[in-house]
Amino acid sequence: MAYTPPTAADFKLRFPAFDAVPDQRIAGFLEDAASVADDGWADTDRRKAVMLQAAHDMTTRGIGTGAEAELAAAGALGFTSFRSGQLQLDRSGTAAAASANGALSQTAYGRELLDLIRSRFPAVLVV
Repeated sequence: MAYTPPTAADFKLRFPAFDAVPDQRIAGFLEDAASVADDGWADTDRRKAVMLQAAHDMTTRGIGTGAEAELAAAGALGFTSFRSGQLQLDRSGTAAAASANGALSQTAYGRELLDLIRSRFPAVLVV
């Protein structure tokens, strides 16, 4: 079976938090995300990886209805609390790990993509 890239309808079916996003906008994110997985991936994993990357990218830009998207839209993705008087910002453990693990750790979609990548390409131990 030949690989068929996911469509905006496929994406919305899998991730309902993006139902209100116009199909054309989703299609652009899916196109940009296509580079995350190549022909070496199994078709189902490849489609999933592309959709997860697009969902991650959209969420970090504050697009969608999830809590992470709302935090990103407010410029507070990764913070668990914020106080204005004598400024106090608290980062979640997940956000702190994002610095060490890369940008994908900032969202649930990105963390799921990282898990998928790690399952397909396990670390190699050289002795």
